[in-house]
Amino acid sequence: RSHSFIMRLRTTGDAVSVFDEESASWVDLGAVATQTPGLFVEETRSLLAFLALSRERREAYKTAAATHAAGQHTAPPPQGGGGPAAPLFAPLSFRDAALYVRHLKQASKGFQTVALKSGNLLQLFFGQLVGKSIRLPWLVSPSARKPPYYVGNALTFVGDGAAIEWPSHAAWLDYELEVALLIGSRVSRHPTRAECEAAILEHGAFVLINDFSARDTQADELASVGFGFVKSKSFCTAMAASLVTADELWDPNDGGRLFDSKKSGGGLACAVLVNGELWSSGSTGDRTVCSLAEYVGFAALDEGLGPGELLGLGTVPGCCGLEVGRWLRPGDEVVVACDGLGTLANRIGRPPAGAVNFRHLGESSSARGLAARLKTAAKLVAMAVVVPPLSFVLLLAGAVAALAWRGPLTSPGLADSSSASSSRPPTRGPQQDPKGD
Repeated sequence: RSHSFIMRLRTTGDAVSVFDEESASWVDLGAVATQTPGLFVEETRSLLAFLALSRERREAYKTAAATHAAGQHTAPPPQGGGGPAAPLFAPLSFRDAALYVRHLKQASKGFQTVALKSGNLLQLFFGQLVGKSIRLPWLVSPSARKPPYYVGNALTFVGDGAAIEWPSHAAWLDYELEVALLIGSRVSRHPTRAECEAAILEHGAFVLINDFSARDTQADELASVGFGFVKSKSFCTAMAASLVTADELWDPNDGGRLFDSKKSGGGLACAVLVNGELWSSGSTGDRTVCSLAEYVGFAALDEGLGPGELLGLGTVPGCCGLEVGRWLRPGDEVVVACDGLGTLANRIGRPPAGAVNFRHLGESSSARGLAARLKTAAKLVAMAVVVPPLSFVLLLAGAVAALAWRGPLTSPGLADSSSASSSRPPTRGPQQDPKGD
């Protein structure tokens, strides 16, 4: 029997296993190491230990695994699904970006319905929808290269087959199919592009995730103090049961199967099924705000990155309910699938007793009565009189300021930087490596 391996990995017991596509079985790399001179069991004890190896070293395991599989010494099958399942690994941290341009645009439109029905249309219209329509052209321009991302909760990951607990503060629950990059080596605080590319290619891995989101909570958060996502995205993220080393799907300049043929709509095909019905589809080859190496470099800027940190690439365009106008209900089974990365299935639980909309947390029922609605209506009438002329004046002043602006003044912390920088060698950011794109 022939054997066809890609570096699709999972943990089985106390060792890493690799998938044999030809026989559809998992080969225990710990067992491979015990039977192959020059290979060591310690290198297979965890996913991070295995990713820390060089690509050449991992290839040695792949070659040995083909011989091992011929002897039918394969890892046991995965545990039966249905109950709570632990994630494939526990991320050290979680950052989640919005790299896909089309998702940013379509999600902004989808939020109009959520804002209207959750009572936040006016606030979001001025603070988010109009603002994004102004900011997006700059955000997605080639000169921007500042990928938008938020810092998520690394402690609320669940695995394939786990039940998803409905958050007590939400009514509009959404799915988001994403690909995430697991960092397997250290990245410095001021990395060059070459360092970022090497970190991805030599020691990175991709895993399929479902970033569950409470959209009505998100609308409330965006319309309030503006600190960004707090509870809307921190309650649960599901992770698939296996990952694939980055060198199997990506190469520098965003080549490889992951982003293949962006201009012609290539990449990995993705789909979301709810109760067996196709709700969403898309491709990882859609246009992005910046390159993957630039995203890694920006995330590492002044912070650095270490093994075990997880970087979400953002929702694949078309692969969330917000974009297609469909919403999850208690009891739904959600299956997200991506070519080359496998599938991830979870069932949605029921709202807990006493669950309320996020904006009403801590309020009594009287606070949501007629008097409160009359007060809100009075505020809106007053705004209808005051806001139009005030907005005109502010926009006119902004236009004048934009024409007169000659650049930022020297900040106090940078006042002496020009003289100090002349005494030390120049540093290069992730975009400034001489090899370029």
